[in-house]
Amino acid sequence: MSKVSASTPRLICLGRVIGVHGIRGEIKVQAEIDDLATLDAVAELWIGGALYRLAEGRFHKRHLLLRVEGVQTRQQAEELVGEPVLVERSCLPALPAWEYYWFEILGLMVYRADNGGYLGKVAAIVPTPAHDIYVVQKHESELLIPAVAEVIQAIDLTEGRLLVSSEGLAALSGAD
Repeated sequence: MSKVSASTPRLICLGRVIGVHGIRGEIKVQAEIDDLATLDAVAELWIGGALYRLAEGRFHKRHLLLRVEGVQTRQQAEELVGEPVLVERSCLPALPAWEYYWFEILGLMVYRADNGGYLGKVAAIVPTPAHDIYVVQKHESELLIPAVAEVIQAIDLTEGRLLVSSEGLAALSGAD
């Protein structure tokens, strides 16, 4: 279950405005959520430092389309392109055990569970139809780790750590 610590920010980024849709002011968001149920409790959004009331949200071709009060034309929507879309952390529903929001995973330090070896930091998450892929960076190198139980041994949000199974990593590389 996801936990909120004192260091958890009050405002959470749901995504970034990457374009507009239509002529009625809908904004297209590269979202960090994949379920509209996440928006059910959201009444207000911060976009570009301004507070907007959410009128409607839907997914369309892998992007989130939002209609917010006060943005009624394509030109008004275009002014928001590039801006982050923020919501109150308290509006997001609690997730079941072993499910996390991307903002909780991004930035975690990744270690081998068996010897504590540091592998890097989760820099990005790539969604795939089967499971998410954590992009772990250390200096100039990059390691792709599937978010599956065989590889992810533990996630400790309080400590900011993600532990991976050496056996799971070895299976990925084809080593015996």
